[in-house]
Amino acid sequence: MAEHTDIQEYQRFKLAFQAGAEQVIIHKKELNDINVFPVSDGDTGNNLAALMQTIKEAIDGHFPSTLSLFERLADASLVGARGNSGNILAQYFNGLYDNLCQTSEQTFLDQFVASTKLAVDDAYHAVGQPVEGTILTVIRSWGDALAAQSATLQIEERLTKALVIAKNALENTTGQLKILQKNQVVDSGAKGFYLFIEGFTLGFTNQAIPVVIAEEHPEIDRAIHRNRLITEVPTQRYCIEVLLENVAGTSEGIQASLKGLGESTIVSVNRGKARIHVHANDPSEIVDKLRTFGQPIQQKIDDMLLQYHVSQTPKAKIALVTDSIADIPADYVLSEQIHVLPMTILMGQASYLDRLTIKNQQFFELQQSLGERGSSAQPGLSQIDSLFRFLESHYEAVIVVTVSQKMSGTFDSIKRIAEKILPAERLAVIDSKQNSAAQGLLIMRVNQWIQAGLGLKEIADKAKQWTQHVAILVSVDDIEPMINSGRVPEKAGRLAQKLHLKPLVTIADGAGKLVNFSFGLTGNEKKMLKKIMTLHQKKQLLSYGIVYASQPDRAEKWQHDLRQKLGMAPTFVLPISTAVALSAGDGSVAIAYEFDKGDEGK
Repeated sequence: MAEHTDIQEYQRFKLAFQAGAEQVIIHKKELNDINVFPVSDGDTGNNLAALMQTIKEAIDGHFPSTLSLFERLADASLVGARGNSGNILAQYFNGLYDNLCQTSEQTFLDQFVASTKLAVDDAYHAVGQPVEGTILTVIRSWGDALAAQSATLQIEERLTKALVIAKNALENTTGQLKILQKNQVVDSGAKGFYLFIEGFTLGFTNQAIPVVIAEEHPEIDRAIHRNRLITEVPTQRYCIEVLLENVAGTSEGIQASLKGLGESTIVSVNRGKARIHVHANDPSEIVDKLRTFGQPIQQKIDDMLLQYHVSQTPKAKIALVTDSIADIPADYVLSEQIHVLPMTILMGQASYLDRLTIKNQQFFELQQSLGERGSSAQPGLSQIDSLFRFLESHYEAVIVVTVSQKMSGTFDSIKRIAEKILPAERLAVIDSKQNSAAQGLLIMRVNQWIQAGLGLKEIADKAKQWTQHVAILVSVDDIEPMINSGRVPEKAGRLAQKLHLKPLVTIADGAGKLVNFSFGLTGNEKKMLKKIMTLHQKKQLLSYGIVYASQPDRAEKWQHDLRQKLGMAPTFVLPISTAVALSAGDGSVAIAYEFDKGDEGK
């Protein structure tokens, strides 16, 4: 189709898209409250509202034609899509644009009407296993209803009649899925699409849009979230979303590569980009597959199993949040319902999520194969916002313990976003002044206070004091990564390199510090052991943990020796996070410990 330049028509479509987006955004809470399929994670409203906000911002400008407006809508939806329904809707918008691009003798309005039906196939093809009684059903009903109207009718009348049919289809979703019938609600995604086309119709026909802002009652809202009916335990733990660039492959090919690895798979491919949504237990396996089709530039992972347990059987009224730099056993994170924000790992133009879509062994292999150093960045701002909106409706208060503020901007980013969502009396953000296993031990101590029923202020005060009761010693095989990342002073680091010394590193006042050198790793280990035994002999050692980068055998030996000498088992033995591994380097091993008197731990 040639570029369409009818100014009046262009303005009507633009207003319609803006009105449709706004209608979804103002009903976000309602959509969250009725979200029970495919998993009851209460975030469909958040996801669709985020998509609509992306669309609103993307089309807030001037475009040379109506067709280019649809192109911008399609591109923005692919980038901004979140969740099952958001990804399906993104593919539908892309289908609309693709069909409008086809040569036709019809008027633009008639071609638009035809495209609303033709794009239904795009929405269905994006889904690995389409299910009726969802957003797909209402999309199809609306498209069929519009296309079935007589071409002699004015577009305003056709849109109005189709909206009535779509509303009936929405109401019928309650009886199409057992879980909807059990809860006596319509499908949340389907209602989100209906709200969009309702706003679209009212905007296009220049009618006033009814705006109803629900009065907020935080205590009641949290009680509703805790008590509302929940679906079965998720069979797949994670909701995984990946945006690929420079895509070589088709939607069908990508879907085929993911077959058997998960469920609820949705793949949208258009103009060199692909948005993939899948529920699976191993995010890193999914991203490994997807890397063969394009470059992963954006990822979002939600722990649906954790969200399920928080909604069903919350362990506490105070949420505990940290970042992925903290070394904590994965089973402890799940059983204790700790919320972890993943750091971003950058390799060239590609990005990954620490611990989720890349682990330290994969990182070292990828770094070697690409011949370039990786880097880390703080958690994505949208991911922080999404988590705190979930926490706000499920907990009475939130305490956050982050990696040292001197090592990362994570503390500042989380604090800035969290303070916009939660009032001061419901929030505490603590700088651990540590990282890695020392941060992990602090987190576990804070969790004990939460489980004991202490109040937010008391826990925050104790946590700030307890940052002086944890420490870490790191035996580094290759100091180059620490020099490059600024974790140790360059002058001292280069001298150690020149003399072929193996450095021993700790964290003092929140920053990395060289504390000793040896001519070999064995010498470092003896010095570390001597310091720990000195603490133990004074009966101050409370717990310790061992972490490593690609050296499980060395970590196992340390565990054996320390267990014998100390007479106590380590709290955990874990591979360090990728974010720490890229600065500590391959072959590093660390011991973190917790002690009674902070002034004797350094």
